[in-house]
Order: sequence, then structure tokens, then C-alpha cells
Amino acid sequence: MIIELAILGVGVGALSGFFGIGGGTVTVPILLYLGFGIKEAIGISVMQMVVGSLMAAWIHHKKQTYSVGEIQYFGYGGIFGAILGGILVKLLHESILEWLFLGIVAFTLGRLALSSPVPTRPEVVNRPLYTAIGGGIGIFSGMLGVGGSILMTPVLVSFMGFPLKKASAVGLFFVMFTSVSAFITLSWLGLVNYQAGMIMALSSIIGIIGGIWLLNKIQVNHYKSVLVVFYIIIFVITAYKLIVE
Repeated sequence: MIIELAILGVGVGALSGFFGIGGGTVTVPILLYLGFGIKEAIGISVMQMVVGSLMAAWIHHKKQTYSVGEIQYFGYGGIFGAILGGILVKLLHESILEWLFLGIVAFTLGRLALSSPVPTRPEVVNRPLYTAIGGGIGIFSGMLGVGGSILMTPVLVSFMGFPLKKASAVGLFFVMFTSVSAFITLSWLGLVNYQAGMIMALSSIIGIIGGIWLLNKIQVNHYKSVLVVFYIIIFVITAYKLIVE
């Protein structure tokens, strides 16, 4: 299982850096196939996201992809939302979590498919709104172990006027706040497999570096197409597992 987790970590890290996701959209379904329960899979996913998002935030800071001054307010809201979401993991039945996960992927897929990769409106700058958005998305992050960027990216592109690549980078920055908050909460509740999580976390660093490098090379129109295909694959995999079981 160590080899499988290490390979998964590298792959998830690459996807995380490229798509601007925390990695839970990939990690949770695959860990379910490897035999982990949904709650244990969420704990492992969150631990990987802590390390991966910190590395990604450092790289994007060096490249000056965004200004931390304003977007940090997404993270402040996400911290409190993720705490509430982590508590809900303990209270809700596993089947509810799985169907919520599928619903989030479906929403994201629809928003991305209909949105333009080039902004059609001025970029909204509003700190209280950033905090509110971060709080709402943080709840889903803590509940589902998906970091929150799976929702953050389409929201920023569709409603806030952010360019697609910048939205992806901001989404991964947001993961840094929610994943740390969710990790602390899930650890307190005894829902984290530390050994499996550390294997995935350390191996994902290699993938993160490669994924961000590729993000900066690809044209934005091609990037959107690849992003939509990626979410279709995740949706099909998750839906298949829920229906079969």
C-alpha cells in the first residue's frame, strides 16, 4: 500500500498544481477504491492538502501570480467554515457525504462548461464578500475533504470576474487555509490516518512542482477544455461507485 499511496501522491500533486485543486476530488474516490472508508479517505486527503497547498502557495508567491493582500480574506472565512464542516463529518452518515461530493462535482462541471476563460466583467474586489464566500465554501471543504477550490474556481470565474488561471491559483491558495483548519479539526476527532497521509503528502510535492510548471505553459482556451474533461472523469468515477454499491 505504501507504493500505491506514493504514486497516488505524485499524481494528485501534479493535478493539484495544474488544475488549482486541493486534490480531494481525485484522492477521495481513489482511496475508496483502495479500500479506505469515506471518513478515513477524507482525513488522508486533508493531510495531503496541507503540505501540497503550502508548497503551491510558496511557488505562486515567487511567480507573483496574485497579490496576497486581498485574497487572504477568502482564507479567513474558509478557516471557520472548514471547522464547521469537519464537525459535520462526524455527525453525517457516509452515504450523505458521498452524494454531497457527487453533487459538488456536478455543479462545478456545469459552471466551468458555461463560463468563459477570459473575464467578461471587471474583477470584483470586496473583502467582506471574499470572507463570506470563503466561509460558505469552507463548510463543504471540511465536510468533503476537497479543499474548496473545486467550488472556488468556478465561483471566481463565473461571478467575480477572475481570469481562469488566476482563479485556479487563488483556489489552491484558499486550500492552504481550509486544509489546515480541517486537519486540526479531524485530528481532534480522531479521523486522520497519519501514516498514509504523510506518505501521500511528501510524495505530492514532486507533482505540485511539475503541475504548476505545466499550468504556466498551456494556453488558456486549451486549459479550460482540459479542466472540463477532468471534472467529467471525476464525476463518472464517483457516480459509478455510488450506483454500483
